[in-house]
Amino acid sequence: MEIELDPHLAIVVEKAQQANPNPPHPADIPVDLFRAGYVLQGQTQALQGLICEEVYDSMIDNDGCSVPVRVYRAQQTPALQPGLIFIHGGGFTIGNLDSHDSLCRQFALQAGITVVALDYRLAPENKFPAAVDDCLAATRWILGNAEALGLRADKIAIGGDSAGGNLSAVVCNELNQSAEALPACQLLIYPGVRLVDFQTESRQQLETGVTLDKRTIDHFNDMYVGGLDIDTNDPRLCPALAPALKGAPTAHVITAEYDPLRDEGEEYYQLLSAAGVTATYHCYPGLMHNFVMQTAVVPAANEAVLDCARFLKEQLH
Repeated sequence: MEIELDPHLAIVVEKAQQANPNPPHPADIPVDLFRAGYVLQGQTQALQGLICEEVYDSMIDNDGCSVPVRVYRAQQTPALQPGLIFIHGGGFTIGNLDSHDSLCRQFALQAGITVVALDYRLAPENKFPAAVDDCLAATRWILGNAEALGLRADKIAIGGDSAGGNLSAVVCNELNQSAEALPACQLLIYPGVRLVDFQTESRQQLETGVTLDKRTIDHFNDMYVGGLDIDTNDPRLCPALAPALKGAPTAHVITAEYDPLRDEGEEYYQLLSAAGVTATYHCYPGLMHNFVMQTAVVPAANEAVLDCARFLKEQLH
């Protein structure tokens, strides 16, 4: 497949290749170093200097789970505010509150909302379904105790990128299946919704992709579910296989042209639409997986984040 990257992204890729012509493959990097590098990317390629009026760390204890969170308030006001529960990506293995700090600040400021970012347990130390349990427990607590966070209970979205998109979809589907309170909408940024033992045209065409390739996907999946005696069709693992999507929250799904996960993201949008869920979809040309971490160096990535913020603003205000 011939790849024509966005010109600004092509420069970023070229500079990275010049700086390190033979980098180790992510699957060969010790997980601690991989995690540190991921945070560094967020601190060097994402917008910096974004100032919210209040940012603080806290802890949510619910359903036997203790989940660290970071709260971003665009403005301090006595009035209850709309909010976003944000779940970071990183293949269920890397990522934390620091890696996506800039993105959360962007959403808070550009959508005029309060963002509550979740720091769920990571694999391989905590395999499936630890991340699902944490995100479900935290979301249930936030929706049930919205005023304690200064939020309007009926105006709380959920969203995330990559693995975070997977977990956001899983949380919505699990709450929907059990007829519990739901987020107002869901923002799914290049979500992995099939994960294990699944091939699409985009996965085949881009199996040697730049930021995400087949070996990395397999490596993440192995750390998340490897060695477990589980059904790989479990909808908590693969939200595209949920028994019913009818009644799920309004969704906005975005993907990138050169992302192996592109086709399953589009498929999930189609499944939601077929189930009667109000859903929109956009595939950004010339971009690749992880582009929301590159808002300072790729203008098209920043514009995509602005599009997401507009969706949140329209749905929550």
